[in-house]
Amino acid sequence: MNPSSFDAPANGEPSEDTNSDKMIENLNQSNQQLLQTIEELRAEIVKLQLFINIAAHELRTPIMPIVGYSEMLEEDIGERKEIKGIIYNAKRLDQLAGNILEGAKIENQMLKLDKEQFNLKGILSDIVNDYDNILTVKGRKDVKLHYAPKDIFLVADKIRVGRVISNLLNNAIKFTSRGKITITTTEIKHDDESREICVSIKDTGTGLSPAILSKLYSKFASTDSGGTGLGLFVSKNIIDSHGGKIEAQNNPDGNGATFSFFIPNRIDL
Repeated sequence: MNPSSFDAPANGEPSEDTNSDKMIENLNQSNQQLLQTIEELRAEIVKLQLFINIAAHELRTPIMPIVGYSEMLEEDIGERKEIKGIIYNAKRLDQLAGNILEGAKIENQMLKLDKEQFNLKGILSDIVNDYDNILTVKGRKDVKLHYAPKDIFLVADKIRVGRVISNLLNNAIKFTSRGKITITTTEIKHDDESREICVSIKDTGTGLSPAILSKLYSKFASTDSGGTGLGLFVSKNIIDSHGGKIEAQNNPDGNGATFSFFIPNRIDL
């Protein structure tokens, strides 16, 4: 008897080994196609990120001259609601473009801190003044900002700490239709002589819904009120980069929420 007669069934159908080989070949082809698709998607993502970076940079370029010229115009002819509106919208656009750029750097693990010693009172006073003007422009007379300036020196990335404060304050204003938003700063000294700075922003708004709590700091997480959902994502990553932490909780009295962030402070004055 010819041994090859055992290689295939007598009825002429393919053997199990032949079927297995064909399945493996089909699987390999599918894997190759999948890998090719993944590489194509990666290439498209890189192109998209590059476009976003360029667009955000180009967007920011004309913004500061608009702000500068508007402020000069305001000095010449006095405060007017129309001019304040131009300044407010230009700064709002700058904040959005800045968050887009920061988000892209975070995604690409390119966020680098530029630390320096500075007085937190200076940037906080400027930010609060800006948002006071915003409330005036928007006719939000029922919302008041409260900040008692005091000197607190720290070593951190000044621009990015300012971005975090601005993002959190903007968020508080968005969800507060009336009442008070209180900004407090505290230097905490621990038993081991280490120190950290705490900045808290407490509002009397709608508070945090259970639906958003689990994804509060996720990229593009937002609510029905709109927004890009980038502000908290960027803020958390900036604070994490400083070795700090950010917390959010609803107020015990049931009115509004409080966001706080903590940054380790190593400074010899």
